[in-house]
Amino acid sequence: MKLIDYMRAERLDDVTMALRVGGITQHCIRKLKYGERGPSIETAIRIQEVTSGSVGLSDWARKRVPCASAVSEPRSAA
Repeated sequence: MKLIDYMRAERLDDVTMALRVGGITQHCIRKLKYGERGPSIETAIRIQEVTSGSVGLSDWARKRVPCASAVSEPRSAA
């Protein structure tokens, strides 16, 4: 679950969530919930703990676009 979805479901504002997590500001919570930045591993673990696993470590993983092959076949001129 995304942090923003959890906070909406629990009706938590940024200040309350920051206080629950501890060691983080409301500004940082806002950046995290809108995906503008990712958490440190320590913060991600604390978020997982305070959300009882609803927002887990894997929820912070970003989808990655696979790299193109290092060896590509030549294109024919059409």
